[in-house]
Amino acid sequence: MIISCRGDNEQLLKEADLDIFNLSKKILREKKHISFRRSLKDTLKNFPTSLKFFASRNKTSKVYIAIIISGGMGDSLRQKDALFDILEIFPEAVIDLYGKTYRRFFSDVGNIRFVFGRYFIGFSRSKYDIIIDYFSSDNVTSGICDLTINSSKTNDLVRFKKDFEDIKKRYNNLFDFNSQYSFQKKALNEGLNFNSVAKLTAGVKDFKKISLPLDFKEQDISKFGLCKSVKYITFQHGWGDKGYVPGVMQPATHLWETKNWIELFKEIKNILPEYKIVQIGLASPYIDHVDVNLVGKTSFDELCSVIKYSSLHVDTDCGCVHIAKAVKTKVIVLFGPSNAKYVGYDDNINIVSTSCRDCFVINKWYESCVRGFQSPICMQSIKPNFVVNVIREFFQK
Repeated sequence: MIISCRGDNEQLLKEADLDIFNLSKKILREKKHISFRRSLKDTLKNFPTSLKFFASRNKTSKVYIAIIISGGMGDSLRQKDALFDILEIFPEAVIDLYGKTYRRFFSDVGNIRFVFGRYFIGFSRSKYDIIIDYFSSDNVTSGICDLTINSSKTNDLVRFKKDFEDIKKRYNNLFDFNSQYSFQKKALNEGLNFNSVAKLTAGVKDFKKISLPLDFKEQDISKFGLCKSVKYITFQHGWGDKGYVPGVMQPATHLWETKNWIELFKEIKNILPEYKIVQIGLASPYIDHVDVNLVGKTSFDELCSVIKYSSLHVDTDCGCVHIAKAVKTKVIVLFGPSNAKYVGYDDNINIVSTSCRDCFVINKWYESCVRGFQSPICMQSIKPNFVVNVIREFFQK
């Protein structure tokens, strides 16, 4: 569900749309040229594993798949979701994982043989029947997979290749694009979003279902003063391990200002005095009026358990939103630069800026406002009193 925080400023939105379109024309998704030096570096970094790889011989009865993961926590989860669907077609496939991001999410995939740095694929590409490549040369992840099918040695591979060709014909308009921005627009016009694109471009026909398989061992969280019977609301004021340290680093453009969180919590204390406020994350400043500060204090499994038993999670467009989705916790998400229709989940409460938005298709959009504003007006336009009213309505229902 998408909620606009106030009436659209149509003129400002038109100007923003034009600015972002013109900027995005410079950012094309192209196959990254993998240099010999980079491939060699990853080979030496994983030298014993690399030797084992080159010494191993592929069996003709097996299907060998490489998946190159990219992006943050949410991207990795959705790429894993696509891989799980492909494993329904090739349940006995041998999987090699490339990329360093959130390998922990893939620990329950029993088919994984080796794990490499992403550039080792420059030396190993010819050894695979299927290459599922989510790596983007422009550092902008929109869920697009560059799928390569190198083999027709089994009937399942033949069918998989034919299915993918049928998908490309059905969505031929989608596969022909000149920028991330135009791709996103085309995908939304087709009724697609990040999750379905991550599957569809990887050759998955049934791309509508979302499972986000997440393997974690549920933990006892009583040591934090929390449990199933305790009423609490979780939130995050940071962005993975990048976090936000006032006076030391500039907050990412999609984070809400500290003063807004403080004002929000004051109001929550008034309307929901029986609820604890729990701050989670890897690296971010402590916020006044927080009852339990767990920043940097939880293991991954503990973090998942804390979110799982939360009555509500409040966040900006960050990785914990995807964990909450996976463990079936309701989320209120504040969207600014990223497109809520494209990257959000329909069953979350997605609050969108109505002054400017959707610039996450521009390279390094998270470092500074791509339109040149010192403080991004997209996040500025979302006011604490509006969020409080949304929270009040949620608990009333």
